[in-house]
Amino acid sequence: MAWINTETDRLRQQLRNTIGPAVWISQCLSLAPYPLSLFQKKCSTDGVRFRVITFFRYMFGILTTALTIASQFVLFIYYPYLLYQPKVPIFIVILYYIVNILQSMTIAIMMIGCEARRGNYEGYFINVLSLINDTEPQRDCQTTIWYRNTVRALLFFYATVTLVLPIIMASVLQEVATIPYVITHIIPFVVSYLILMQYYCVLIHVSSILRKLNERLVPLMNMKSHLESGFLRQKHHVYNILGQSLSSSRVENNHLEQIEKLRLMHVRALDIAGSLSGKFGTVIILIVVAAFASVNIELLELYQCVKLGNLGPLYIVMKFLFAVIKFSFYILIAYPNRLIQNENQRTLFMLYKIKRTSCTLETNGAIEHYISQITNLQDIHQACGMINLDMKLISNVVAAITSIMVVLIQFSDTGL
Repeated sequence: MAWINTETDRLRQQLRNTIGPAVWISQCLSLAPYPLSLFQKKCSTDGVRFRVITFFRYMFGILTTALTIASQFVLFIYYPYLLYQPKVPIFIVILYYIVNILQSMTIAIMMIGCEARRGNYEGYFINVLSLINDTEPQRDCQTTIWYRNTVRALLFFYATVTLVLPIIMASVLQEVATIPYVITHIIPFVVSYLILMQYYCVLIHVSSILRKLNERLVPLMNMKSHLESGFLRQKHHVYNILGQSLSSSRVENNHLEQIEKLRLMHVRALDIAGSLSGKFGTVIILIVVAAFASVNIELLELYQCVKLGNLGPLYIVMKFLFAVIKFSFYILIAYPNRLIQNENQRTLFMLYKIKRTSCTLETNGAIEHYISQITNLQDIHQACGMINLDMKLISNVVAAITSIMVVLIQFSDTGL
C-alpha cells in the first residue's frame, strides 16, 4: 500500500514490522479497534461505513461473550463430567468456577469494549512514531531483529495450538458435548494470547528503542580519553573562567546536549511502557489470576489421575502440556519487562562510567538527573500497582503454585 507521505510511511513500516501481525489478527477478531491509522489510513471514522462496521463488531463481541457464558452453563449443568471427575474434591470445582468467571470478564472487557480503546492505540502510535523518527538513522541490530522474529514465531505457535486443540478434544470426547467444551476453552485462550501478544510486541519495541539510545551513550564513555588526547596534541592558550580550555568546553557542551536529549527520549520510551501497563493492567491481572487457577487445576487433576490410575498416558501428557501452555502466558508478560530492565541497567552502568570521566559540573548534574529518572520509574513494571510484571512474577507464581498444591493435595488425600 502506498501512502502520500513516503517519509511517514517509512516510519510506519518500521512500527508495523514489529506489532503488525499481532494487531492485524486482533483486528480480525475484534480484539483491536478498526480502522487504525497505522494500518488503514484511508478509512474514515465519520462515514456510514464506519458506523456499520463498528455496529457489527460490537454485536460480534456481545455474541461471542454470550456464547462463551452459555457454553460454560451448559457444561456445568448438563456435562459436568467433562470438566472434572464425579468424586473430585470440592476446591477443584470452585477453581473451575473462578476460572470461568475471570475468563468471561476478560472476553467481555476486551471484545465488547474494543472500539472504546481506539484513543489508546492512536495515542501510542503518535508517541512511538516520534521516537522512531528520532532513532531512525540507527539501523536495527541483530538482537532487535531476532526478537521481532520471535513475535511471528509465537503467533504461529499459539495459532497452531488453537487449531490442534479442538481436533484433539473432538477425537477424545466424540460426542455433541464437544462443541460447548471447545468453545469454553478455545475462545478464552485465543483472547488471552492475542492480548498478551500485543502487550509483548509493544514492550519488545520499546526495549529496541532503549537499545538504540544506549548505543548512542557508548561513544560518550570514552569522553575523557578523547579530551586528554586532545590536550597532548595541542597547547591551549585561551581558558574560560573555570580554567578550562575553550575547545574542551565546547566538547563538554556537546556531550551535555546529547545526554539531555537522550534523557528526554528515554523518559518518553518508559512512559509508553508505563502507560501500557496502566491501561491494560486490569485485563493483565484477570489473565494472570485465571492462568494461575488453570495451572493449579491441571496439576491437581494430573495428580488425581496418576494417583487413581484411571486415565491413560496420552491424557496425562495432554494435561501436563495444557498446564505448560497456560504457564507460558507468564513468560509473555514477564520477559519483555525484563528486557526493558536490562536496558535500564545498561544505561545506569554507562552513565556512571561517563560521570567518572566528566569534566564539568553541568554534565555531572545532567547525568545525576538521568540516573534518578531511571531509578524513580521502576513502578512501570506493575499492573495497577498490585502485581510485579517482571521476572519476579514467574518466581512468585511458581512459589505460590507449589505452596497451594501442597495444601490442596493434603486436603485431597483426606477426602475433603
